[in-house]
Amino acid sequence: MTSYSLCMDTDRRAPSDTTAGRRARRRSALLRVGVQVAAVGVVAYFFIRERDLFVGFGDTLSNLSWFWVVLAFAAELASVPPLAEAQRTVLRAGGVKADRFQMNLVTLASNAISLSVPAGVAFAEGYSFTRYRRFGADTAVAAWSELAVGAIAFCALAAMALAGTLIAGGGAEPILLPLLAVVFAGSAGASILFRYPLLLVRGLDWMQTHLGAVGSLVARLTRGFCETARSLKHVRPPMGLWTAAWGLCALNWLLDVVCLALAFEAVGSRIPWGAVLLAFAGSKVVTSTGITPGGLGIVEGGLVATFVAYGLPGANAGAAVLVYRALTLIGLVGIGWGVVALLAFEDRRAAERRRAAARRSPAHGRRS
Repeated sequence: MTSYSLCMDTDRRAPSDTTAGRRARRRSALLRVGVQVAAVGVVAYFFIRERDLFVGFGDTLSNLSWFWVVLAFAAELASVPPLAEAQRTVLRAGGVKADRFQMNLVTLASNAISLSVPAGVAFAEGYSFTRYRRFGADTAVAAWSELAVGAIAFCALAAMALAGTLIAGGGAEPILLPLLAVVFAGSAGASILFRYPLLLVRGLDWMQTHLGAVGSLVARLTRGFCETARSLKHVRPPMGLWTAAWGLCALNWLLDVVCLALAFEAVGSRIPWGAVLLAFAGSKVVTSTGITPGGLGIVEGGLVATFVAYGLPGANAGAAVLVYRALTLIGLVGIGWGVVALLAFEDRRAAERRRAAARRSPAHGRRS
C-alpha cells in the first residue's frame, strides 16, 4: 500500500470512528438516563406504596424549629474548612504550599459541582486538579494528592459507618459488622499505601501482569496515574501528617453528620445516632456513584428507609431528611456555585492583567 493510499484509508476510517464514538456516547447517555429514571421510579414507588407511614408529614414540617435549622446549616458550613485543610496538608507533603482561603473556595466550588451536575464527581475532580495545578503542583503531585485525599476520606467514612453499626445494633448488625470491618481495613490499607506512591505503582503493575482480565481493567483505569506517579520519588509523607489528614477528613464527615442529626431536632424528633451515622455513610457512597446528580431521589429514599427501619416514624424521618437535603443541595451548593463564578471572574481578571503586562513589556514594544 502506498503512502497516498494509506492516507486515503485513514481519511475514510476517521469519519467512521467519529460516528462510532458518537453512537457509543449516545448509547451511554441513554443508558444513564434509563438507570436514573428507573432508580427514581423505585424510590417514588416506595413512597407511594408506604404513604401511610408518612401521615403527619405536612404538620411536622409546618412546626419546624428554625433555631435548629440555622445551627444545622452552621454545622454544614463548618464541615468545609477541615476538608480544605486535609487537602492542603496532603499537597504540602508533595511540596506545594496552597493558600488556605483559596483552598476553602476551591473546596466549596468542587462540592457544588459534584452535587449538581451529571457525573459531577468526575467533573469536580477535574476542577480540583486544575486548581491544584494553579497552586503550583505539577501533574503528578496534583493527581496523587487528589487520589490520596479521596482514599483517606473514604477510610474515615468507613470508620464512621462501622461506629454507626455498633451504636445502632439491630438485626442487621451481624451482617454489617464483619462487612464494614473488611471495608475499613481495606480502605485503611489503601490510604496508607498512598504514602508510598512508587510502591503503589509497583503493586498496580503486579496486578496488571498477574490478574488477567481484572489486571487489564486495572491497567486501563490507572494508566494515567501510573505514568505520572513514577516521578514522585521525593514524596514520602510522615505518618503524623497522614494521621492529621485522616483526622481532618473525619471531622469533615462528623460535622456533616451533626447537620443531619440537628435536622431531627429541627422537626422535633429524637436523634437516632447509630442510624444517622450508618445512613449518612451509605448516602455518601450512593452520591459518589453519580447515578443521579447529587444522588437526588435515591439518597432521600435510602435515608428515609434506613431511619424507618430503625424505628423512627416516617413523617419525622421524611421531614428531617428533607431539611438536611435542602441545606446541602440548596444552601451549600448555592454558595458553592457563587464561588465558582467568583473564581472564574478572578481567573478572567488575572488573564487580562497578564495580557496587559505583555503588551507593556519592552520586548513587545520592539516587535511593534
